[in-house]
Amino acid sequence: MKKKFNIFFIFLIFIGCKQNENKNTEIYNKENKIVENNFVPKYGDSFFQFDEIEYYHNEISEDEAMDLFDTQNKSQIDKLKFDIIIGEKPESLNNLEFINSLSQIGFTRSQINQSKFKEINQIFTEKTVYENYAAACVAVYRDILVFKNNKKIVGFCKLCFDCRLFRMIGTNANTENFGQDGDFEKLSNLLKN
Repeated sequence: MKKKFNIFFIFLIFIGCKQNENKNTEIYNKENKIVENNFVPKYGDSFFQFDEIEYYHNEISEDEAMDLFDTQNKSQIDKLKFDIIIGEKPESLNNLEFINSLSQIGFTRSQINQSKFKEINQIFTEKTVYENYAAACVAVYRDILVFKNNKKIVGFCKLCFDCRLFRMIGTNANTENFGQDGDFEKLSNLLKN
């Protein structure tokens, strides 16, 4: 009899814990929905003050990009192609003389219409985000934005839209949340249209 009582008692505890767990999950889900629905990003400093944006794009395939690892030491152009598309170049705004050579390594140049500046500036601004996305792939930087103010280069950003990685120089702002909450997709659409 005592054994049956103990089993019954354990069963009651188990049921009670399960009900509390369900209530806690319901409360958590409701609180999460409230936070999600009420989330308003906080904005900080713009990354760049600009009046002109040059856009460079390269149609290099993934396979061709991976081949750059083997060909980077064959010529100056091959090294430059590797450094720009896969590597860490540039390291500072003082080292941008290669921009004039981008067409030689397959990039096409265009000017971004000023009508898109407001939306682009909202993307290139410090902000809090609801969700963060991280990638662990090899970036293939097919897209480059060069920000200018009064004909002087003030910012540079290489973008890999496939894995959402970027390399940005020329700003002291916090770029940690750049591209999050759908900003990579917004920027891609702005550049393609």
